[in-house]
Amino acid sequence: MSGPEKIIFDEPIIGKGFLGRKRTLPPTKKPHFSISQIKQNYKVAKVHLIINPFSGRKRGLLVAKEVEAGLLESKIKVESHVTNEPNHAIKVVKNLRLVKGDAIVSIGGDGTFCEVITGFMLRNDKAYENFPLGLIPAGTGNSQANDMGIDDYQIGIDKILNGNLRRMDIAETSFALDGEKEIRYSHNLVGWGLGVDSNILAEKMRFLGPLRYDIGALLSIIRGKVRKAKCYIDGHLIDTSFILLLIQNTCTGGDRLSLAPYAQVDDGKMDIGVIYQITRRKVLTLFNQLKAGGSHIWNPNVEFYRFSKLKIETEEPTAINIDGENIGTTPLEMTVLPSVLKIFN
Repeated sequence: MSGPEKIIFDEPIIGKGFLGRKRTLPPTKKPHFSISQIKQNYKVAKVHLIINPFSGRKRGLLVAKEVEAGLLESKIKVESHVTNEPNHAIKVVKNLRLVKGDAIVSIGGDGTFCEVITGFMLRNDKAYENFPLGLIPAGTGNSQANDMGIDDYQIGIDKILNGNLRRMDIAETSFALDGEKEIRYSHNLVGWGLGVDSNILAEKMRFLGPLRYDIGALLSIIRGKVRKAKCYIDGHLIDTSFILLLIQNTCTGGDRLSLAPYAQVDDGKMDIGVIYQITRRKVLTLFNQLKAGGSHIWNPNVEFYRFSKLKIETEEPTAINIDGENIGTTPLEMTVLPSVLKIFN
């Protein structure tokens, strides 16, 4: 029986570094969307803004004020919804009254956008088939927005006004939360292992801004925790001890690190990076290569695969991270939904 679909990267290019020393150049990232993507144009009459006031350094409301002004100036109606607690955006989007010409726009980070998408997908009217989503970055990492070329709110507004739509994959992701099965729809990344450990530590150091990701990662590497798991990639079982399992829909994650340079949001699959049990020194080498533009992909201690379905089982519940948010535990199951969302780009 053949194994899961392994990603084969182009051969590395060797260039000259400091004092003429040879060094591996960073890999060339794939386009965020495929060049064969079919576009559609949508004329927006009204925008529902879903605003996370706590995102980033509490910039959500300030960004929302500018976005609302820009949309109103362009004769687009605006209805603002400010969230006040985790998961509030899910409830808001589930209950929105949508009519022709409406669009939903998330103002926040990757976690906020995940909640917006989840509420959208949990509606009982299949609104995702007819209505588009927009994204305005106001979080800390903003990985999805960064990969889409939305560097600030004005670019996000322009994309809404232009009305060009592209299709995007997401993954229906189930996990355990307080003893119950929970569902989220991931658009960015899902992590298990060292990546989650480092994120949990980073959340305790939010006052450091993006630097907290590096510090969290280094502390987690020093601790060197290894976990046993059963990982099923499209039905193919890998039963061993792992340092990390990192699932990517986008190329970047965390502090805009190039985690999966070949990932595309409309290729119908998601990428998973696998690091087995190795020494702390080797993990640190991998981390340094990752920081150097993503050359970790050529490290012999990491493997990349693509999948449509994924399952991770552990003897004891183990923390997971979904789109930058630490939420729930294993068992984890993911099913990729190809090109299910329409998004302004």
